[in-house]
Amino acid sequence: MRNYIYMLLLLLTTIVFIACNESALIEEFKVEPPVITEFSPKSGDVGTEITIIGENLDRIDQVQIGGGNTSIKYRISSTKLVAKVLTSSRSGVISVANSAGEAQSSDHFTISYATPSIDAYPTEGKIGADIVIYGDNLNTIDAVLLGTDEASIISKMSDEIVFKVPYSNAQGPVELSFIYFDGTQNSKIGPSGNTFSIISELPRVFEFPASLTKYTPVEIKGDKLSLIDSIFIGNAKVMILSKTDTSITFDMYPNYFGGSMASATLKGVYYGEEEIIITDAFSLITDPNEPRYYKHTDVLLSARSGYGGTEDAFFDAETGAVYNSCSAFENRTGIDFFLYDQSGYVQLYGPHNATNTVKNFKCNNVTIDPQDGSWNDFYGAGGIETRFKALNRANPDELRVIEAYEAGTIIELNSELFSGIELPTTSAPRVYKSSSNAGFSASSGHFSLDEYSIGWVRNFTTGKNGIIKLKEMPKDAVNGRIPELIFDIIWAK
Repeated sequence: MRNYIYMLLLLLTTIVFIACNESALIEEFKVEPPVITEFSPKSGDVGTEITIIGENLDRIDQVQIGGGNTSIKYRISSTKLVAKVLTSSRSGVISVANSAGEAQSSDHFTISYATPSIDAYPTEGKIGADIVIYGDNLNTIDAVLLGTDEASIISKMSDEIVFKVPYSNAQGPVELSFIYFDGTQNSKIGPSGNTFSIISELPRVFEFPASLTKYTPVEIKGDKLSLIDSIFIGNAKVMILSKTDTSITFDMYPNYFGGSMASATLKGVYYGEEEIIITDAFSLITDPNEPRYYKHTDVLLSARSGYGGTEDAFFDAETGAVYNSCSAFENRTGIDFFLYDQSGYVQLYGPHNATNTVKNFKCNNVTIDPQDGSWNDFYGAGGIETRFKALNRANPDELRVIEAYEAGTIIELNSELFSGIELPTTSAPRVYKSSSNAGFSASSGHFSLDEYSIGWVRNFTTGKNGIIKLKEMPKDAVNGRIPELIFDIIWAK
């Protein structure tokens, strides 16, 4: 009887351990409807920051006042949110919304509307130039008009507003006006009459090549070429490598696979919509057998998370860049996966499953989450969803992919290559040195350096596929853990 009870307790302990351990691999994100209990202050003007107290506020997508949008300044916690009053806000109840529902405040927020005033009005500006205006209450301005053309507002503060002169076909001076909401309707201020002259400059091309071979950049020469925003061969946009007032160097994007062209139009676009035809007899030459993927070899990721160092754990599969924990935040939207250190193995993590792991990485002994800012576009429901699948040689379709990878015969990482194979589902697979190591389980999607070293990686957010080949796990002699992983990877262009 005692043996039976002992075995039962041992079984229950094992189940709890496994459940806790696997919970780190797959996280469920259940979003609950928000609740507003109070907010302060109860009144203010444009730019006022409102602290909202309630429940389930950490995944709020939208905040409105009186039906008009505000900006979300800080998501402090699930019970506290800070919003900023915008010119689009109106007096009324505050409403917050997430994917599960919406909540409204019981009290109203009252907006006071200040009248903007301007110290001095400019009389001219080049198309595309930034114009700086000084005055008072300029943060209440909603729009800047030059005649009937609306300018882009670059920034605005109480005493300064910056706008960009738009492209215009206007002949002669135009009216300059500033639009604001006075609490009842839209009003405007500005000098009387047509006082602002828009100065227009045009790019000119003097020299250009007859053709472009992909991966062999070419150059055009001329005057005012810095005005050109983009260049097209036919309908294919090219990659501008360098640009000055007298020269532009360009090539095709690596992910262009539209084939060669003959007698195509080479044109530039400037001022956002105007075109300059450079030639109607341009040729584009490409290799139809070019592999349609990037290849990165001997990539080393280090993941001593929690040790206080600047771990090189974060990987961008398109560029091959490895980011350490000090630079991960500013590059987070390009990261496809990262490495995490465990006892006896390491783990590859898809960003969306990283809510409870990113906080363990440090920069200069300070945790990077939430110190560096919001990671909501990296992990969680709105994050980057990357999943993995260790390929099994016992499966004919998976063996076909493995052999094609090893032979170097893969041209494109498309659905045809992976036909007959279930989509990757594991978002945080373990990586062991050997499939004979304690804890390894092929059915759980684990990798090993011997039998299960080649895998399918898919970023479901971008739709890009990759194949990874795990090569080495250098051992850390200091603490006996294995915080590093070396691999090769090919990634769809």
